[in-house]
Amino acid sequence: MSSRTLSFFVILIIFLLLFLPVKAVEIRFDGNAYMYPLGSKIEITYVHSVERSTVVEVLVANESGFYAVEMKWKDFGAGLPEDIQGMEGDYYVKHVSDYLGRSFSYWFIPINHVNITVNGSPVLNNPEHELLVDFEIKRVPFVLILIRRW
Repeated sequence: MSSRTLSFFVILIIFLLLFLPVKAVEIRFDGNAYMYPLGSKIEITYVHSVERSTVVEVLVANESGFYAVEMKWKDFGAGLPEDIQGMEGDYYVKHVSDYLGRSFSYWFIPINHVNITVNGSPVLNNPEHELLVDFEIKRVPFVLILIRRW
């Protein structure tokens, strides 16, 4: 086999691998979609609309869907948990394993001052308009996870 033929096959295999469909986390808002590998740590920090205190929700996704794994909050009332498991600084903490499904949405308004990070990297930072953020597990070409954007 010539080196030219071998190079062709190597390039073909790499091309096929890049477009191999894999399950990924998709986060959509404002007409943009961002892709992340399963197992990514999603942290959603916002100001509670009623209590006006900071809430942090930590999510992870696997083959079966999204799970809330941790919640941190500073106040009680209006839908915030009352059963604390510990403290971290000023935050009450609760570790959970609540199944959220294969897709769900959050609706945020400007007073929520929402910030979303995935594996510590910012995805959304305090938008100035109301916003629906959709989360979904879907099959995408592997290359989209590499570039993280659709």
